[in-house]
This record gives sequence, structure tokens and C-alpha cells, in this order.
Amino acid sequence: MWEPGRAGATALSLASRIGDAENAAVSVIGVVPHATSGSRCGNSALDYNAMIIDVVAADVAQACEQLRAAGVDASSEVLIDTAGDELATFAAAGDFDLVLLPARRRLLRAADHPVAKRLRDVVSGDVRVVASASPAERLGGGSP
Repeated sequence: MWEPGRAGATALSLASRIGDAENAAVSVIGVVPHATSGSRCGNSALDYNAMIIDVVAADVAQACEQLRAAGVDASSEVLIDTAGDELATFAAAGDFDLVLLPARRRLLRAADHPVAKRLRDVVSGDVRVVASASPAERLGGGSP
């Protein structure tokens, strides 16, 4: 799953290294939240949803291009999260050996990633939460 930010960049870097070292295909997945609208919600969410889809699609395409530029076989997919389980459904339908999720700061909440537990229940491969690299690692002084 792709997210902009340091943890997303670290996950992408790790995916690139694994894809290159193991000659593995990498799928970059972006999940778009879907805002509902109706007569009681005021303005329509259609324009908002379309804008968010465009932004996430552009981010995912850029991440995929970075992988391809590094020589990794990469594809991308944008999932629209209407029921809250699109990523788990997608992951369960695929035959993934490894799923990398960018870590999130979880202040005052459970320690685990909000999606990792659901994915671990449906994916036969390994699910890893990737924290952002330290400053030394971002400068090439270590590995995540």
C-alpha cells in the first residue's frame, strides 16, 4: 500500500531493493477513502471524491515509475474504499508473498497498524509494517 511521506518512501525503497534482489514483481496500491453524500450531507461529495482519486492515482503512478526507473517490474492499482475492506479483498485475491505497509503514528491507540491485522488474516504471505527511515538511513548510512 502506498502513502506519501517518509514511511511511504521507506516502504517504496524496501520494495525496490527486494524487487531488484529477488527479481520480484511489485504492486503499488493506493487506497482512496470514499466520502458519502446525500440529501442530509449538504454539498455533493462527487467532486471531492474525484479529486482525491486523481491525487492518489498520480501518487501511485509516480511511485510505480520510480520502481520501474530502478529496473523493478512494477504495476499499480487504485482501490476505492467504499466498504472499508477493499485492500483486504484485493490482497486476499492476489498471491502476494509480502505486503509492505507504511507505518503510521498511532497516538493514544493500539500499537498495531490499523490495516495490518486484517491483512494478516487474509494474506498467505508476510505482512510487514515499515517505519520511516532514520536520518542516517535516508542519507544512505544504514538500511531500514
